Amino acid sequence: MLHLNQVVLVGFTSCMLLAVPAVKATPDIVGTVQLDTESGVYPGLGGGEFTAYTSQNFVENYYGGATYDGGFETFCLETGVDFTPGNTYNYSLGNITQPLSGGGVGSGLNLTAGAAWLYQEFATGGLGNYGYSYTFGTTRQQDDNLLQAALWELQGGQSYPGYPSGDNQFYQDAINALGASGATNSYTGSSIEVIQLWDGNGNAAQNQLVYTPVPDTAKTAGLLGISVLGIVLFRFRNRKAIQ
Repeated sequence: MLHLNQVVLVGFTSCMLLAVPAVKATPDIVGTVQLDTESGVYPGLGGGEFTAYTSQNFVENYYGGATYDGGFETFCLETGVDFTPGNTYNYSLGNITQPLSGGGVGSGLNLTAGAAWLYQEFATGGLGNYGYSYTFGTTRQQDDNLLQAALWELQGGQSYPGYPSGDNQFYQDAINALGASGATNSYTGSSIEVIQLWDGNGNAAQNQLVYTPVPDTAKTAGLLGISVLGIVLFRFRNRKAIQ
């Protein structure tokens, strides 16, 4: 059960349903994370938004309104898996909600294109064009609840008592952008990933979302690589022609 008087990482009641822990034998751990629900935008119904503090620096990728106190804002993907506020978890990154089987409602599902689209719009500030308020306060809390409900709806039709219908304005925005089937298809991009939480014993905890675009430096390196390859091929062909 959720205790709001905890200072760090308290999950909403809807995301705090107990589930039988599932174990992944060799998770590809890439860092550690803590989640905070005392960010000033905590809706208090049972889902995101949470403030995530990760050992990897993802904050620099985010629009300012999608960050808080040195962390980035995120939303949960499972209504039937929980986490313990204040605990430090290991995490891996992927495109599926761990565990692969069992473990609660919302587990073992591919991240959908619609959920990824909504979170990327949120993370980059674009969701403001669809009526989302980035200003902390009552309106943002209401929009958080709508966004969380839409994400759950797109992730296998999940819902939770007390939340607005998942078929809400943000859900419809995703449908309008990607099409009804496109929004529920598996996400094939790379900018949005699932933060797969694991405790020290390898037990799966509640999964969250993160925005991980390819850094400009990596893009530049890729372009340079292509350019160098082009020069080499050009010289090789030129040499053959001369011979």
